[in-house]
Amino acid sequence: MKENKHVEKFKSNHLNSGESVIAWAEGYIGKMMGSGKDTQHNGALIVTETRVAFYRKGFIGEVIETIPLKSITSIERKSTLGHRVIRVHTSHDDLEFKTFSKESELALVEAIESGRGLRTETVTPENNKASNDPFEQLKKLSELKEAGVISDEEFQAKKSKLMDLI
Repeated sequence: MKENKHVEKFKSNHLNSGESVIAWAEGYIGKMMGSGKDTQHNGALIVTETRVAFYRKGFIGEVIETIPLKSITSIERKSTLGHRVIRVHTSHDDLEFKTFSKESELALVEAIESGRGLRTETVTPENNKASNDPFEQLKKLSELKEAGVISDEEFQAKKSKLMDLI
């Protein structure tokens, strides 16, 4: 996807050193026909390694709202008739971003979750638990032997080590 003007301006004016854009999507914040703090602003939601930022560069000025990834407490998603809403919550604030692209929505949410460390935290404990359990290791070992991946001698050697752990 070709970068839009908001992402290009964000990169040139607001990107910190060592920071890069991981994911972005076009959309808007605010309410249609809203006024005051609810004024609709078209722009881009941008995810970097350290933050989520809504950015809009206009003729008169710019709008930027930034939330550090470490401050995000939850992500709420909603889809109605192709209209997709991502609401990023912190302990004191939230940012509601609306877009029409399903692919962009999924990319944003995945980038935010992986930046928060949720992807790695949910996978790692399960793998450690399974690999440390001697019964699970015996089961996998016998499957490897049955499949012909390891020989009988290798199976017996590993099996005796695992039996010592039990």
